[in-house]
Amino acid sequence: MTARPVNRGLARSRPVVPLVVLGAGGFARNVLDVIDATNRGHRRYRLLGLLDQADRLSSELSGRGCRLLGPDTALEQVDARYLIAIADPLVRRRLDDYATGLGRIAVSAVHPAATVSDWTRLGPGSVVTAGGRLASDVTVGRHVHVNLNATVGHDACLGDYVTLHPQAAVSGNAVLGDGVTIGSGAVVLPGVRVGAGSTVGAGAVVTGDVPDRATVVGVPARPLRPRDAGRIGRRTSGEEQP
Repeated sequence: MTARPVNRGLARSRPVVPLVVLGAGGFARNVLDVIDATNRGHRRYRLLGLLDQADRLSSELSGRGCRLLGPDTALEQVDARYLIAIADPLVRRRLDDYATGLGRIAVSAVHPAATVSDWTRLGPGSVVTAGGRLASDVTVGRHVHVNLNATVGHDACLGDYVTLHPQAAVSGNAVLGDGVTIGSGAVVLPGVRVGAGSTVGAGAVVTGDVPDRATVVGVPARPLRPRDAGRIGRRTSGEEQP
């Protein structure tokens, strides 16, 4: 797939987009930060509210003036573009399938304090938070989350529903399959392939290819021992933490 440059000069001529956010957890606040920062330069989004299975918003979200529009199924009555603010890649996929089945369209959102090469392709629904860095000719799939200060080197390929936790570093020419999660501070070396559905633990250094649906930890990264599963789950599921 050949990357095409993004013409950012068209941004000021775009109409304001009505938008809903699916998910009302901690990462929703990061998504709202991206929306707010983007709107400061030129109002691009009109946030209608959040959709979540919970029957109330957290005090942090309600204190920001956010509205809870109802559960995910309320999207049937809301004519708006959408972003998904949920860490779990399987849930993200399910909600994306549901939303696209309703004919809804996802937007991508990039914080002004992030850097994304004009020669990088961002898939629909992707979110790049403050400090994220994507180099030239990176291919990014649907609903990818690039957290605070995570970096992606040139010619890397990130599949759909990938999550990069804060300060994760994906080197040039690396390939991450669909649904991969890279823990905070983990490093994927150049040219390495991480198979679909796999998890790289926080602080790990991946020096060789990882098969599908594996969990690897350590330096260099090795497959997780069964007795460590609970501990690594707690370490890598913290997308909502700073």
